[in-house]
Amino acid sequence: MTKFMKKFTKEESGAAIVEYGLALLVVASIAVGAFSFLGTTTAANVQGACGAVMAAGATNPC
Repeated sequence: MTKFMKKFTKEESGAAIVEYGLALLVVASIAVGAFSFLGTTTAANVQGACGAVMAAGATNPC
């Protein structure tokens, strides 16, 4: 068991996997935030365009 623990603590591939996982988590968090912001902005723009179309006399709702 002691040999296993010494080998396990010196092994660095596990640390690299954790670092890659954390980097992926950061990138995914940024992407989710950006998509959320862009989705809200896009929805507001579509609603504005719909309002302009309706104000121009369209009979069908957007």
